[in-house]
Order: sequence, then C-alpha cells, then structure tokens
Amino acid sequence: MSIPKKPTEGANSASEEEKHPEASVVAGNTNRNPRIQTAIHFMNSNLDRPIFLAEMAAVARLSPSHLSHLFKTQTGLSPGEYLRRLRMEKASQLLATTLLSIKEIMAIVGYNNRSNFLRHFRRYYDVAPSEYRQRNYIIVSGK
Repeated sequence: MSIPKKPTEGANSASEEEKHPEASVVAGNTNRNPRIQTAIHFMNSNLDRPIFLAEMAAVARLSPSHLSHLFKTQTGLSPGEYLRRLRMEKASQLLATTLLSIKEIMAIVGYNNRSNFLRHFRRYYDVAPSEYRQRNYIIVSGK
C-alpha cells in the first residue's frame, strides 16, 4: 500500500507566484545559499542595465551552469526569470508611488525596448503599465 505524496511547497508556490507576482521575489528567503544571495543582491543593485549570466556567476564565484542550477533549486526560477520579476516588481512599485513617465521607469528597471517592457509587464500584471498606474496610484495617494 502506498501513501499518497503531499504536494510540495514548491509546486503550490509556483502557481501562487504567477497569480501574485508582486509578492513573489522581493520578500526573499533568508535560508538561501550565500552565493545565491550575492547574485540576487547584484541583480537588485544593477536593475538599470543589462545583466549577463556570466557576470552574475563571476560575482557569485560559480560557473554559469552551476549558478543556474543552484539558483533554480533555491528559488524555483531561472536567474533570467528572477531578474525579470525583480524588474517588474520595481516597475509596479514606481508606477504606484511616483509620477515618473513610463519611459523613465523603463530606464530605471533596465528596459530600452518599449514593446519588451509592455509585453513583460502585461505578462505579470494582466494590464498595461498606464492602466496599472490608474488603478493603483489612486489607492496609494489617497492614504
């Protein structure tokens, strides 16, 4: 007789992250490998520019393939997907709390291509950045 396996936290958290990306990566996890924390800190410090896997790996003192594997194991996301989420979370925070233009926010979060930014933003929030601001800035400024 076999005992059914309980769903793992990782399986449930992935779908929750997709439903609520704004809460997914910024909160972080204090039990992470210090090299992964170093890579995440590097990402956060350099959101405004392109970041390459080899560069992150060098900062974390790992090979790119080892960093990718360890990163996915620790966070459930590839380094590239984690970086995109960080950028989208920062963009959403800026849209909700500032009057910076979309173009200025794109630059702050490392996008130089408007269509890529819009596509990624819609993927995470199901609305255009301007609509996101209309829905959320009123709430923030009304406090």
